[in-house]
Order: sequence, then structure tokens, then C-alpha cells
Amino acid sequence: MIRGLYTAAAGMLSSLLRHEGIIQNLSNVRTIGYKADRATVTDFPSMLLTQVYKDKPGVEIGRAGTGVSLSDVVTNFETGPLKLTDHPMDFAVANEGFFQVQTEEGVRYTRDGRFHRDSDGRLVNADGYLVLGRSGTLTLPDGLLTVSPTGQVFVDEALVGELALVNFENTDDIIKVNDTMFTGRNGVEPQVMAAADTKIYQGYLEDSNVDTSQAITEMMSVLRAYEASQRLLRYQDQINEKTVSDIGRV
Repeated sequence: MIRGLYTAAAGMLSSLLRHEGIIQNLSNVRTIGYKADRATVTDFPSMLLTQVYKDKPGVEIGRAGTGVSLSDVVTNFETGPLKLTDHPMDFAVANEGFFQVQTEEGVRYTRDGRFHRDSDGRLVNADGYLVLGRSGTLTLPDGLLTVSPTGQVFVDEALVGELALVNFENTDDIIKVNDTMFTGRNGVEPQVMAAADTKIYQGYLEDSNVDTSQAITEMMSVLRAYEASQRLLRYQDQINEKTVSDIGRV
């Protein structure tokens, strides 16, 4: 009886955590460079059920599940749709790669290409962090800014620097710092991409890769699973109450 309560409660908790992840994705559907997360669940080890006879060996009759738990949160790194802004300081990465920005906690990686000049003429992102190129920070003199698909930065047709994209060999080594910033898991460092592999589009931004229709469908499925576990919990409680009442009368 008590095992049934634990199993139902574990199902409700897992559904609740999955629901929170979906809400997080939907709340960032318009966040530039956002990558959707997906929670995965795993079941606890099942129990082997054996029918026992007097003076006879037991016979296996099946297995009993013991509930599920949240296993991991996996980030989808597929490229989101690119939208045209025509702003010379907006940049989007096609396919693989991340921009590098210098933060107080160290170098972080992002797909959010909303950049601008700071008061010292340096290229910074929307949060004011320095954007890093192949030779460190980028200082941009006044003039017409153009950036080639391979990352070369020109001001009035004069080369002033080069943006450098980085990439991880395994996406499992990437963890989120916040909605649009990433870092390496356990100190794993990315590799600087060759210029020939770099594809940067000036005047574009990458939208979130959240699939709204899929997220809403998944939310409905999670809510139904939560309600099913909730009903199971209620039934188990009623059975326990009935058992205690009957035993008490005996």
C-alpha cells in the first residue's frame, strides 16, 4: 500500500518538473539565441514478484514498477530560424559554433549576436560583456562596419579584426549558465573553428529554437500524466483508509 503512494507521488513530482521545463521553454520563445531544454525521466529498478508455495520453489509471476524520477535535462542545439534585422551590429551563426564573450566568471559562449560599440569603441554584447575575436577584444573605430561570413571585421573597408567562433566536439559537454550563455562541463574547453568553417550573417539574429506546437502538445501530455498519478494517489489513500477502518473494527 505504502509503495503505491510512493510510486504515485514520484510520478507527480516528475511530471511537475517536466512541466516547469516546458514553461521555461515557452517563456523564452522570443529570446534571441535560446536553446530549448527537454527533461528526460527514468524508472526506478523494478521489483521481481515471485509466488511462494509451501515446500516448493518460487515461481516468477512478473515485476512491479517502483516509480520514475527526473533523469537529466538535455538541451537541443539545433539552429533556430534566422530573422533579418538589417542592423549592422546584429549577427547570427549558421549551423555550428558560438560567439565568445568575456564575463566576470570567465569566458562564456553564446548564440545571441546582439552586439554594439561601448564608450571605448569596443565590441560588446547586449549585457555589456566584451566580445572576443581571434586576437582578443575587438576595438572598432567610427565608420561603416561590415563583417564577412568567415568573421573578418572591416571598418570603411579596412580590416580591424576577426571574430572567432568556437565549437565543442560533444554537445554533452555544454551546460547552460543562463538563458543564452553556455560554458564547458567540468572545465572542458571548446576548439576555435577554422575561418573556412565559420558562417556568420551580418544583419541577422537567430531566434529561439523552441517549437511552440510541440511544447504545447507535450504540456498536455504531461498534465494528463500528472492527473493520472494524482488519481492513483487518491485511490491508494482511500484503500489505506478503508483498510485501517476495517482492521480497527476487527
